[in-house]
Amino acid sequence: MSFHHAIQTVVVAVDVGNNTLALSATDSEHQVLLDPFDAAMTRTGLNAALEKIRLVLPPDIPALVGIEAAGHYHRPLMSSVSWPLGWDLLQLNPAHVAEQRRIQGRRRVKTDAIDLEAITELVLAGRGQPMTERSVVIGSITALAAHRYRRIEARNPRGGKRSRLRRSS
Repeated sequence: MSFHHAIQTVVVAVDVGNNTLALSATDSEHQVLLDPFDAAMTRTGLNAALEKIRLVLPPDIPALVGIEAAGHYHRPLMSSVSWPLGWDLLQLNPAHVAEQRRIQGRRRVKTDAIDLEAITELVLAGRGQPMTERSVVIGSITALAAHRYRRIEARNPRGGKRSRLRRSS
């Protein structure tokens, strides 16, 4: 008797470097569909990687792309035009990926394969910031930065530059 499990989604984990990116594909049942592999951080490299992924992707199954934020290196990949239509993009905090590595008992070991595994686990657990319209994302980041600035201002006992200017007038 064979058992066929229903795949609900596929996670495409992406770890970005300076000139390369590492990718892997895993289904929602934790079955590895595509072992980690490297691709050049170019349009041609990404297209070749996508073709490789499409070969193992079950038809009509949505894909979640989890990308670890890596300074400015990951930004070209955060555009929906970089990925096939219908694939959802999630940006992951590098601190969360590092914490997931620690949970998996690999605190000091940092390899692309281990990072891809951690990214996959985080995406399957529902973590990550969905990347939607650019203006929405920028607005969200701006609001968070303003909130952080207000908290720092409130914590500073002597006040910041603005409060010194107010007192002198």
